[in-house]
Amino acid sequence: MSDALREDPCATDSAGPLASAARPWWRWLFLLPGFAAVGWGVAGLLADDRVPLRPWLTWVVGSALVHDLLLAPLVVLVGALVARVLPGAARPPVVVGLVVSGVLTLVALPFLLDLGTSTEPGFLPLDYGRNLLLLVAGIMSVSTVWAVIATELARRRAAQSG
Repeated sequence: MSDALREDPCATDSAGPLASAARPWWRWLFLLPGFAAVGWGVAGLLADDRVPLRPWLTWVVGSALVHDLLLAPLVVLVGALVARVLPGAARPPVVVGLVVSGVLTLVALPFLLDLGTSTEPGFLPLDYGRNLLLLVAGIMSVSTVWAVIATELARRRAAQSG
């Protein structure tokens, strides 16, 4: 058995990850509050006459398509590249750095795209593009240092035990 299979408890489950995710039965009870919240939101959306349903539906479908056709494949591609190129000890720090940078970029995106819809002159007074680049560079620098230290510690542990 390979090292990757020994490290992943779901990979050695004879029933497979889907079957093991279905057990125990009470795990399904956690879905009830989520379904209730979604139902309440949909009921409120349909009951409020002030909500323009066509633009709202366009935004929901568009964001789902952007996620499924652009973001998800990009994340899978980067994950495969990270898994193929980096040693095992360096993967978690790099993945954390990439995820934090990605979420930060998504939060900053409305400010970066400044569509010029605000008439207030001081609404977007900062250089958001530069600031985002500085933050991502800092996050990835910390991630890189963390990955180098983790890799070196793993190498030392392997040398001591072997």
